[in-house]
Formats: sequence, structure tokens, C-alpha cells
Amino acid sequence: MRAGGGFAAIEEWLLEHVATTVRRAETTMVIGTAIVNATITINTAAEIAIAPFIGTLGQRFNINGYRRANILDANTSALGYIFPWGGGVLAGYAAMIQLPQQFDWFTEAMPANPAAVWPYVFHGWFLVAVFLVAAWTGYGLEYVPDRQSEEVARV
Repeated sequence: MRAGGGFAAIEEWLLEHVATTVRRAETTMVIGTAIVNATITINTAAEIAIAPFIGTLGQRFNINGYRRANILDANTSALGYIFPWGGGVLAGYAAMIQLPQQFDWFTEAMPANPAAVWPYVFHGWFLVAVFLVAAWTGYGLEYVPDRQSEEVARV
């Protein structure tokens, strides 16, 4: 997408129409990370795909790198293993459905269908909600110079 100009077009449109304030920029980071992670569901690939956009938004609005990294990492960690179409979930389910043949005490009724339980993975949804609230309210927001130590500030 970057080589073809698609990434730049999406980024430009979002910066002009959606991410026009700091809070809207952070909300865009959270939602953008969630969308990419829901699509890819592999944490590292999702982070690599959305990281340049997070970096651009953060630099434009002077948002501290720690905050940007937390938004990026927390959302990809929260959402990577809750969607039923995710590789980790499918691998686990594939292993679980084979257990009744290996162990007498493990019945076919025991494995949970990933499509039935994904709304109840409270940790993932709660973490996304925390970051959305933090983005909307500005809670914990730091700008780049806010995190400098006194030693760095004196130099």
C-alpha cells in the first residue's frame, strides 16, 4: 500500500477529516489499530502495518512515544487472540477437538466453539475500552517534552 500510494491517501484523508485534534488523533489510533488487528489477527503483522500511521499521528500532535507505543501494543495484544478467525484461536481449537480421541476423560462437549465465546473475552474488550476512554478524556496524555528528565532538559 505504501509503494502504490494507497497508504498515503488514507493517511492524508484521515489527517484532514478525522484526526484534527489530539483526542481525535488518539481515538483514531485506537480504532485504526483495532480495525487492522481485526483484519490481520496476527499481532506482529498488525503492528507493522499500522505503526507508520501511529508514528505520523503522534509526531503531528506531539504525543509522547510511550503513549503511542502503549496504544499500539495494548490494542494488538488485546484483540489478537479473541476473534474466532485468528490463527492462535483456530490452532487452539484444532488441538482441543482432537483431545477426546487422546484422553478418555475429555469429552466432545468440553471444547468451546470460538465463535460462541469471543464476546466474553473480557480482558481484550476491557483493554480496548480503557484505551478508548483514555483517548476520549485525555487521561494519561503526555506530550514529547513532558517525559524529559531534568538532565536532558538542562542540556
